[in-house]
Amino acid sequence: MAALILLMGCQPKTDLDKIDALKKQVNKDIKALNELNANTFVQLEKDFISYDSSLQNMSEKELDAVFEKLRLVNAYIQQFNMERPVMQAEMDSTLVRLDLLRADVETHYIADSLAADYIEGETQEVERMNNKVAYFKDRLGNCRKDLDELKKKK
Repeated sequence: MAALILLMGCQPKTDLDKIDALKKQVNKDIKALNELNANTFVQLEKDFISYDSSLQNMSEKELDAVFEKLRLVNAYIQQFNMERPVMQAEMDSTLVRLDLLRADVETHYIADSLAADYIEGETQEVERMNNKVAYFKDRLGNCRKDLDELKKKK
């Protein structure tokens, strides 16, 4: 979100500059989402499955101590699994809308006031997506720490 604020805080001079800045942010978020999936999520899911399969060898006391953290890790893994394709589709469609909006602004197909309204709507959508990416970076990072901590206790 801070990057988006900085990006938009520079007050681009034209609507085209604003649209280009939004596209740049969406592309950054797509890259971050793909990196999060490839570098964090895949290994986290493997480690969770591995750790989960070792639960049968734990005493009830040990199991009680780790159950809540594992439940949360599982919940975030499931949430990311469901949300990632939706987020990717939203980002892809946002890029298409921004390209169409850019073409409409360039050709003066829409009035400046209407363009400003559309840009404001897209800005809110880009910010929402950016927040989702940041949310999953934070949550999956915490899950990674929790699993690492649990492995040390084993």
